[in-house]
Amino acid sequence: MNFKKVKTIVIKEFKEMLKDKIGALVIFLVPISTMLIFGYGMRLDVDKIPFVIVDRDHSTLSRELVYKLSATKEYFKFVGEVPSEKVIDRMILKDKARFGVVIPENFERDIKSGKNRKILVLIDGTFPYRGEMAKSYVVAVVNQLNLERLEKFHKGSVPVELKTRYWFNESLKQEYLMAAGTMAVVLFMSPAIVASLLIAKERERGSIYNIYTSSITAMDYLSGKLLYTFFISCINFLIIFFLALYLFKVPFKGDLAVFVFSSFLFILVSAAFGLFLSTFLKTQVSAFVGSIILTIVPSILYSGYMTPISAMNRSGLLMAHMIPTFYYMKILKGCFFKNTGFVVLLPYISALTGFFLLFFGLNVKFFKKREK
Repeated sequence: MNFKKVKTIVIKEFKEMLKDKIGALVIFLVPISTMLIFGYGMRLDVDKIPFVIVDRDHSTLSRELVYKLSATKEYFKFVGEVPSEKVIDRMILKDKARFGVVIPENFERDIKSGKNRKILVLIDGTFPYRGEMAKSYVVAVVNQLNLERLEKFHKGSVPVELKTRYWFNESLKQEYLMAAGTMAVVLFMSPAIVASLLIAKERERGSIYNIYTSSITAMDYLSGKLLYTFFISCINFLIIFFLALYLFKVPFKGDLAVFVFSSFLFILVSAAFGLFLSTFLKTQVSAFVGSIILTIVPSILYSGYMTPISAMNRSGLLMAHMIPTFYYMKILKGCFFKNTGFVVLLPYISALTGFFLLFFGLNVKFFKKREK
């Protein structure tokens, strides 16, 4: 081995890397960003599950049960007591709680008299695995209460039993969540890739200079690219939507018009984001790879696709709210599983509108700089 020649090649590659700033960024930024993204976002453990309680007994025994559930802070996050089951439904609908426990009237009196009582547990079924684990934790707490406090009132029988109901995904089929959630990932990835490649292709061919020297404005040029991507992606949306409905049999309970409108808006956001990426990624290869990294990974980890956002720490929550897929996922789950009304979805629709205006505004600004 000729070490001088090897040294020459190594030095040459370092010089090439220093000249290619985008390449250098990819070399160092991709592994670092992947570590940070997965480190904050990949949380498959089940903890900090928000829950509420309806206590219709207000006895010593019912307060003991409330204390045991709320004291398990490693797993549960006690939001507070609510007056009725309807409030539990609304809080689950708005993602403010994942389950609710209903303690019936005369709970303590019946237990002490030797009667068996059932506690109702209402669980959000949109995350099947998390729902099953929540039920397991409640069962463990109730069993402990049975052994510690109630065995003296009952002999040979279980005094407190659970009656469980799952809301919004009653069959607890994980494939429903995966099929519906994949729509959000695809609709953020595909239009972004298409839009970023459109401009990168013209840069590589040199035809972009015809645009720089022509009378067409940046707004007109970018709008044309955006609308082309939008129309193509709308066809893809209809195809994957029908696949979710008829191939994967995912139930759809919401307002179809609201969902279609929100999906079209999300496609515009994705297309505008792809155009924004093309401002910095000049080749088709870099545009393709960059679009995949910046759309798929955050969408999977920070949108509520795999795990609820409530399970993340503050850094994860902040990153989730900076990603458009987070808001579209809220709309998608609300329409597919929860029959969520327009008023509840309006903040998420407004957020997507803000993202579109931001990305497209940045496109116009940076494209004008390129013309100069």
